[in-house]
Amino acid sequence: MAIDKKTFALIMSKQKKMYESLKKEIGAIYPLLLDGSKQSYDNLMKAFFDANNANSLTPAGLTNLVDRWYSTTRAGWDGGIKFYQPDVSSVSTGTKVGDNAGLECVPSTNEAANKDDYAGLPLFARVDCNFIVDAETLEPQITAIDGITDNFTRTDPDVFVGVLQMAGYTYFDEDAETYTFGYSDYKNRADARPLPEAVRVDKTVRDWVVHAKYMSKTVGGKLTSYAGVIPTAYSVSHNTIHTLARAIGSQYSGGCLCDLNFIRLMAFLKYGSMSLDGILQGCVNYNYQYDVKVGEENTNRLILSAANGANLFVGSGVLIGNFGGNKDRGQAAMYSISTNAGRIITAIEDVEIEGTAYKAVTVDGDPFTTVANGADTNGTTYLSTFHWPNGSCDNVLGNDGSPAAPGTGTNPAKIQGIEYSVGGYEVLSDIIMNKYQDEDEKYYYQACIVDLASKQATSVTANYRKPSTLKAVNESSGWKYIRKIGYEDGDMFPIDVTGGSSSTFTKDGFYQDGPGTGTREYLAFGNLNNGVATGGLSYVNGYIGLTGANWTVLGRLSPNGNRGEFAA
Repeated sequence: MAIDKKTFALIMSKQKKMYESLKKEIGAIYPLLLDGSKQSYDNLMKAFFDANNANSLTPAGLTNLVDRWYSTTRAGWDGGIKFYQPDVSSVSTGTKVGDNAGLECVPSTNEAANKDDYAGLPLFARVDCNFIVDAETLEPQITAIDGITDNFTRTDPDVFVGVLQMAGYTYFDEDAETYTFGYSDYKNRADARPLPEAVRVDKTVRDWVVHAKYMSKTVGGKLTSYAGVIPTAYSVSHNTIHTLARAIGSQYSGGCLCDLNFIRLMAFLKYGSMSLDGILQGCVNYNYQYDVKVGEENTNRLILSAANGANLFVGSGVLIGNFGGNKDRGQAAMYSISTNAGRIITAIEDVEIEGTAYKAVTVDGDPFTTVANGADTNGTTYLSTFHWPNGSCDNVLGNDGSPAAPGTGTNPAKIQGIEYSVGGYEVLSDIIMNKYQDEDEKYYYQACIVDLASKQATSVTANYRKPSTLKAVNESSGWKYIRKIGYEDGDMFPIDVTGGSSSTFTKDGFYQDGPGTGTREYLAFGNLNNGVATGGLSYVNGYIGLTGANWTVLGRLSPNGNRGEFAA
């Protein structure tokens, strides 16, 4: 019997409604199958993607499956961290509230998998992936997932490594005594807004976010995100990172303020503190330059004093060169052997030469000759500590941690699988700090942010927005200590820098160059000679102009340079 078009449309409509209803019911089951452990989450995610033939999908198909996974595993989590207002208390720790209350996290190392109550929660569970950014939609696409698809890689410079997890909604409360950063996996209130990097340019909201896992090594004039190499320094600045990103495509960006703020938000929530000093410090206290004590030919090792060699870590990056009157790492002589790409320490061993105990520090790469003329003597070979290579935290037995000694400032760190603070500043691509005088006749650093990668510029143009509350007073030059990180519509920026110290509030410094006008690049975390006193999670160097590139400045690729305005 023939079916007319109207009847056929009715049948198809009913089938579609049945399918949508069934899909909703199946989706509701997924959170019930999770017991809060990382193992159960990983197993269920693997089963879901296998059942949907993830290995055979195109990037668009895999990305659609990622959409489905994160939209169906929301469990109704809503929690936050409450801090005292600066004028009430100077303590760094806060109170975990809502579903965040009672949860604990301790940074792991290569040797110890420490407690992480967040690792199996759908809102915080994360997985490594490969990604691209689509040139037409300006959207990140997932091309492979670690442990789920067979094509995942982390060591190919042509394939970008990211960290994938559910996108949540942020909100902010404050009164005269306290302020609270809230986070939820659903829009739990009218003023809650999604993470900025989850808002598409068409103003719809993505159920997941991806962040570049590693700092960038420049390859073929392009930014990258892959493991096993020391990130590029000497040639990266706010301005040059635009060129390096656009060499991949105009849809790509250098690291964004939202990437930094995601790390900060995760740290606040998981550790219940506005400071990670002494907890998960990052590499800001690893500044050593040691002369060779015994020269050798055709070698891959440097013979150092036993005491000096004991301060170094296998796996860390170094520069090697022959002293020429100045030990600054910017001097070509100080990297004449290693080049400014650096070498990686592969072993540190005790040796005895003519009755004296030394440390032999072996590095990768081609053999070379070392000279021991004495410290600060021309021609003497020196080893200088440098940036840790990408992937240094890959063997850490948890989502957060350092290879060793997380609280000392000697090792790089990762939070939610994202590696950061590897020994150099991280320059941001989508924010310019504008120095200006306001109507109150005070001088400020103002956060100026642009939401499209193609509109990122070397000056503050009309495309940049200026959140009204995200500014810090600039009264004099020198180190200021950040008392409060401000929040406006998902963005964060230091807003109170008067009266803090290295042991109160954020415990991190904001270097300012005093009243005046001009623009400065945003340099985060600190470098390996800043020390624990100023370096850390909220650190800002506001002294260097937009062209500032030297051995201290590193960059990151970002898939989050294109964001829309959230339609509440």
